[in-house]
Amino acid sequence: MKKSFVIDSCYTILNNVTPLNFDCGQLCNGKCCKGDEGLGMLLFPGEEEFIDESINVTVNKDGTSVAVCNGSCNRQKRPLSCRIYPLFPLIKNENGKEYIEVIYDPRAKCPLCLGEHKLSRRFLKAVKRVGKYLLCNEETEKAYREISDEINDILKLQELFSQ
Repeated sequence: MKKSFVIDSCYTILNNVTPLNFDCGQLCNGKCCKGDEGLGMLLFPGEEEFIDESINVTVNKDGTSVAVCNGSCNRQKRPLSCRIYPLFPLIKNENGKEYIEVIYDPRAKCPLCLGEHKLSRRFLKAVKRVGKYLLCNEETEKAYREISDEINDILKLQELFSQ
């Protein structure tokens, strides 16, 4: 599949689902929608053409693109990382079998990660479907696997430090 089709499909999957049945930004005053040059949301390959023009895109030293928001954007044109936040469809491998598990992203600083609010089941399923779609293109799959590897490493470190 073309990466533009993959990204568009992911956006469509997430268009009408949200973590909660109310604006979760009310819990933290929309912290996730405010960033600076050092704090933003990773973009998947080919995503730049889909996002709102008001979102500033910077390129990190490692070549990854990051979206930095000023606090508001067209919700239909927000990046995939914003749409799945604070979750991530993590690629896991157990006994040679690969699968996707939707987890709270350990990099996220969000009140929803505290587990005090029950997330929408539709949202959880949509995030998992997005993970499956990201595997359908070589470029998006590569980026997705790199992020999953990074998160798996973070989880392993957290486990070591909690012992």
